[in-house]
Amino acid sequence: MSVTVLTPAAQKRLTTAANARGDLGLPAGSPADAQLERWIDQASQQAASYCRRVFGREKVRERVNLCGYRTDDGGILLDRGPIVRILGAFVDGVTYAPEAFEVVGGREVFLTLAGERTCWRGSRLAIEYEAGWLLPGEPKEVNGVAALAEDLPADIERAVIQLVGVAASMSGRDVTIKSEDVEGVGSRDFYVQGASATLPHPEAEAILSQYRRMLFA
Repeated sequence: MSVTVLTPAAQKRLTTAANARGDLGLPAGSPADAQLERWIDQASQQAASYCRRVFGREKVRERVNLCGYRTDDGGILLDRGPIVRILGAFVDGVTYAPEAFEVVGGREVFLTLAGERTCWRGSRLAIEYEAGWLLPGEPKEVNGVAALAEDLPADIERAVIQLVGVAASMSGRDVTIKSEDVEGVGSRDFYVQGASATLPHPEAEAILSQYRRMLFA
């Protein structure tokens, strides 16, 4: 199996400045939009790297060896998801129209004939498709045509905003300080990322772990 990106994702930010300000209770203009967007870019990249995936929509071409590479119910599990649409495919050089495929569960693809699932014939599949989510701030309609993609799951955006919040809270303070004690006023402790943690916010890591792609040797 190999994947070639034909059209990279145009958008990579997994939240907007307005959404981050609202959820984190940040006042308008503090921090400046440019700084907030930097934190959003960094948090979005953290999420993408941790999950080992691209969240925005990309057009890709995937090559699959059909010999032995099928699910128990006869489908083909593609590398990217959720699949927005199939653009076309070739099986041993024979062209198949997008209508010849059924997508189940966001990634599993079946070959159909007259609306019924049929056996894959041939040895090599080359399939072009669009996969990914509609990200926050992206238009749901372009030139009167509604987007086919599903919205990014709300819990992913929540996790990214939490990571932005960590960056905001660390701004301007010494991150090596684990606690502060002001005599007669009070004390406070800061969260310290543990050795087993990958991300600096435990809830964000728990949320994103549900979307993490597994690596196989």
